[in-house]
Amino acid sequence: MESMIMNITTILTALSTLAISGLLYVYFKNLRRAKSKFTIGLFIFALLFLIQNLVSLYYYITMMKYYAPEVEIHVFILTLLQSIGFLVLLKITWE
Repeated sequence: MESMIMNITTILTALSTLAISGLLYVYFKNLRRAKSKFTIGLFIFALLFLIQNLVSLYYYITMMKYYAPEVEIHVFILTLLQSIGFLVLLKITWE
């Protein structure tokens, strides 16, 4: 039986993935205009987080029943904080 908290965690991870995709879009546009170390670093930073989120999303979807109930709340809290952070960063970056 799937846990409600892990379902919410999966949704938050998908939301983070969308936010990171938005960041990558902006960073790629900036990278084409200014090929500085900073813009390259931001692009790589976001790309690595996108990969991490896609891997997490895959594991949440395919292995949700194997997560121990004791760690579900910790995974949820970390994912929630990460999602909030990426959404704030996207809002600031987009402006």
